[in-house]
Amino acid sequence: MDSIEKRSEYREISDKTQGLHNKFIRGMFNYGDGYQVAYCACLHDHNNLKTVWISFITGEWPHTGQTDCAVTCAVYRTEDNDQAFIIKDGEESPFTNDDIFGAYRVTREQVLAVDGAKQWFIDTYLALFETDKMIGSYLESEVA
Repeated sequence: MDSIEKRSEYREISDKTQGLHNKFIRGMFNYGDGYQVAYCACLHDHNNLKTVWISFITGEWPHTGQTDCAVTCAVYRTEDNDQAFIIKDGEESPFTNDDIFGAYRVTREQVLAVDGAKQWFIDTYLALFETDKMIGSYLESEVA
């Protein structure tokens, strides 16, 4: 059974003049058959366009030469109201170095270069959405 440990809603940023609201959440996600990954999520609302940013802190990522890595995606609604997912360069995210525990920000190209990484990302974010209902339902909720 998937579960979350050490979950913390630790920071919010609002700027009504810019139409911006971000809520940051961190935790340790236990999933599958004994797997565990730290995550940082940002529930992002900019002018009523909502996005869930997620960085999974994976430890070593192949071909980076780094021992602590963060892989990042954005999940949002399309104009047709379908849920969409895109792997992003870590530098594009709203996360600070402190948010992701100082981990190396893996690029989209580095993620997609690893066989099975895209499917792992999809499976893991979907499982996180199912386990953490606040994150999972954010795209459906009323605008902040």
